[in-house]
Parts: sequence; C-alpha cells; structure tokens
Amino acid sequence: MRRLSVSLLLLLAAVSVSADYREFRGWPVDAALEQKLRAAAEQTFAEFPKLEREDLAISLIDLNGGRADFNGDVPFYPASVIKIFFMADIYLQKQQSLGDVDRALKEMIVVSDNDATAYLVDILADTCPGEELQGRSLRRFTERRRNINRHFSKLGYDISAMMKPWSFGPYGRELQLLGEKRVNRNRLTANDTAALMLWIARGRAPGSTAMMELLHRQLDPVREDENQVKEFIGEALPAGSKLWSKAGWTSEVRHDAAYVELPGGQKFVLVIFTRGQARDLTLVPKITRNILEITYR
Repeated sequence: MRRLSVSLLLLLAAVSVSADYREFRGWPVDAALEQKLRAAAEQTFAEFPKLEREDLAISLIDLNGGRADFNGDVPFYPASVIKIFFMADIYLQKQQSLGDVDRALKEMIVVSDNDATAYLVDILADTCPGEELQGRSLRRFTERRRNINRHFSKLGYDISAMMKPWSFGPYGRELQLLGEKRVNRNRLTANDTAALMLWIARGRAPGSTAMMELLHRQLDPVREDENQVKEFIGEALPAGSKLWSKAGWTSEVRHDAAYVELPGGQKFVLVIFTRGQARDLTLVPKITRNILEITYR
C-alpha cells in the first residue's frame, strides 16, 4: 500500500509538471467563442485599416468554458513577453534562491528591466557575455542557450527563448548567437503565451504563487513606477477588475498577456500580439474593449 501511495504521488507530480502546453491543447475549443473573437478582430481591422490581418494574433481562454484564437499559432517576435518564460524556467529549474535571482525576477517582471533579464538568462543557460567566440566555443555557447528552448520543448512547446532582450544591442557573442537572418531570434505565438499564463494562473506550475505575485498589476490607482496597465489590456478593464499581466513593446511590436478576473466573476486568459502599428498606443486597449463588448457583455 505504501509503495502504491508513493507511486501515485510521483505520477500526480509528473502529470502536474507535464500538463502545461498539452493541457492547453486539451482545453475545449468553443465555436461560439471563436465566432465572437473573430467578430472582435474584424471590428479592429475596420477601426485600424493599416493593421494587416497577419499582424494581429489573439488567444482567449475562458476558465469557466472553452478557448478560441485568431492567428493563435502565428509566430511573433515577443519583445518583453518572453520574460514570462524566463521567469517560469527559473522555477522549473529550481534556481529562485540563487544569488540576486529574487531581486532580478521582481525587476524583470514588475518594471520589465532588461539588465535583470540578462542576469537571469545567463543563470538559466550557464553562459556569460563577452567578446566574439569561434569554433567549438561558439557552438558550446549556442547549445547552452538552446537548453532554455529544450526545457520548454519537454512541456510541449515549440518556441525560441535563447536571446536576451536588449535596449540597443546585441553585442559580441550575443550578436553571433542571433545568427544569419536572425534565425535564433526569440519567437512565441499567442497560444504559447496563453498556455503558460493558464498554467500559472491555475496554480499548476512550480512557483505559481510567487509568479502571480510578480505579475499582479494595481489598477486603482495605477502604480507610477511601471507602464504595463495604461496603453495595454489593463486600460480597458472595468472598475473592480483584477489583473495579472506582462506587456512587451518595441518599435516593431506591441503585445500584452494577461489573466483577468472581472467584477461579474468571469475569469479568462487574454493574449494580444500586434505587429507594425507599435506607435499607436490606443491599439491594444481598443482590441481589448472590442473583445469585452462582444464576448462578455
């Protein structure tokens, strides 16, 4: 009996860890929800005629129902949304208690600091920055960074999370790592991101409680030391809502990934990826309003 109990506990632990992306794929697709999401996308294209169809991706998971997406499997450069994956990998690899990791996690997620992210990426991959490398040394450096991708591949993902986010770089071996035609550039889909947010929000990922604390955004009043509510999903939420999120933006893309609890009790994961209209600060809030008005009115 004792052996059976131990075996059952080990099996449950294995299921919990491996449930991530495969759990998302098993989440029922809701045809009615998908029709509403597509209506919200069409309304967005009418309101933003410069936005190309291939430059918008949305993934929506209703925690009390099904899921739907629009271009959910189309790859995008994720900008700082990739930091959710670095955060999750820290807990998956049980490295949260090393050095300044705890402080770096907070700065990476709460204020989206790139220096903190660089520190964590080197810890995850056991690499260090520096001058250009040659031959075997470069191959070893590249394979160590590719280990981050492998960690998520075991959970059912097909992503690229090898590169540090930069404000002006990359330099030296980091530029080499990017590769010809930027082959190793970070890459996510809206569905990838929604799957990870679902895993964390449901408390099934290692470190879920700590990660939810880092992702929490104050809506009333909005904190002054961050800008991941205004101009993003949080700006469009009704009073009394609760938000956990991570935004990402560059001159090319403008994204947000969120877990939301509305005052009426609805709970959902919403990921919005946009490309080509990053200077329009009204885009992500307007997409969110369209979704809320059509889906949750």
